[in-house]
Amino acid sequence: MSEISAYLQSLHLALAGSDPALVQDALAETEARFRRERERLAWAEPMLSGPEAVARILASLGSPAERAESYRQRERVVAEALAPVPYAPPAEPGEELPPPRPWPSFFGVFLDPRAYTSLVYLLMTLFTGIFYFVWAVTGLSISLGFIILVIGVPLLALFLGSVRALGLGEGRLVEAMLDVRMPRRPPLLPEGKTWTDRLKALFVDSYTWKCLIYFLLHLPLGMVSFTFALMGIALSLSLVAAPIAHWVLHEPILVCFSQEYLLPAWILVLLPLGGVLGLAGTLHLALGLGRLHGALARTLLVRR
Repeated sequence: MSEISAYLQSLHLALAGSDPALVQDALAETEARFRRERERLAWAEPMLSGPEAVARILASLGSPAERAESYRQRERVVAEALAPVPYAPPAEPGEELPPPRPWPSFFGVFLDPRAYTSLVYLLMTLFTGIFYFVWAVTGLSISLGFIILVIGVPLLALFLGSVRALGLGEGRLVEAMLDVRMPRRPPLLPEGKTWTDRLKALFVDSYTWKCLIYFLLHLPLGMVSFTFALMGIALSLSLVAAPIAHWVLHEPILVCFSQEYLLPAWILVLLPLGGVLGLAGTLHLALGLGRLHGALARTLLVRR
């Protein structure tokens, strides 16, 4: 295993400066391919010695620099294919398009699909946060409660494995809805020669405990995000619909202590404008909170 370890270290150095999620995927995929090829050669050519099999596998992988460049090229192709197409006015023939804005304009946010996906993600954070928090607290308390018994260690190992699986699912959700690059091939269990080595690495791997910390922090941040998103949408839509309800239903807009207050007509005209401004502000807030969630996920769910 010293040869593959040296190869992975060289690949890691060749990928210096790349996205940490890309580096994690490249190392995990390369190591998994090496193990699959070694098992295949052990079955197909049992007379082949170990050093010869390792040399043949490393030759098929190519040099670390070539493999790193292939991963970078693949990442560029996938990023261009999955990138949302921002709205831009049609350009004249031969005119270069302006570079994409890092942040949409105030009203341009209505044409940014990431704003809507971020808003939907924020509305989901309360429910996912409650599930993650209950799963983490309940699983950890039950596992530690039975740790003195024989069944305690298998329960704890099963719980930590489920935490890593949920971390993988949350990463894919973050990448799909927040447009944040997350690992796509993290192993559910750490690699090892035997099952005992893999279970031992499960307890000492920092990624396992970072996933657990992420689930505990997801609930308070999700409650704040859900509250602001829901309040922004409800207030903005109510301002837009208030004059319509007043003119169609002939109901007063403001009712306070059983006293009905009829607002002037010019205020009824300004209310929808305030609602549109509120919707734009809510979408901008959704983008900002979505980037905050993405930064938290990148910090705890991506290996460094």
